[in-house]
Amino acid sequence: MDGAVFTALVSGAVALATVALTQGLSHYFGRKRDHEADWRKMKLDHYKEYVAALPGTVHHPYDAAVQRRYSDAVNTLSLVAPPKVLLALYPLLDETSVGNQTPTLLKYEALLSSLMRAMREDSHPKPPKDDSEFTFRTLNCPPENDEESKRPQSSSKK
Repeated sequence: MDGAVFTALVSGAVALATVALTQGLSHYFGRKRDHEADWRKMKLDHYKEYVAALPGTVHHPYDAAVQRRYSDAVNTLSLVAPPKVLLALYPLLDETSVGNQTPTLLKYEALLSSLMRAMREDSHPKPPKDDSEFTFRTLNCPPENDEESKRPQSSSKK
């Protein structure tokens, strides 16, 4: 076999193997990156549901439907959240429990802040540098069954 032909065959084979290897690796790492992004989005959705369910249980008297939504959100976090988030969640659950006879706003806000930092760190691609002195809070919405919301709205006609 001629040396030029042999060199051409070897070069072609190396080029073909390089292309196949590059395509395989880029596909693998692309799928891995997509899977991680999908997982992060799913966790963020569950974190958002938990944060949406939390104020109803903390700021209002017991309501079975609200408690059921909150319980579902907490139980789902147990499936998707890493241990760091769960370890921040459990003391907050104890503080907001119906059995806690001495809840305090300062302790609630400190525990909520710890949980929010852990969830933010877990769900961001590059964890945010949150100031440890910053306090997260939940907004207190009025319950739907209070007297103010039952009053008919007066329309002003001129």
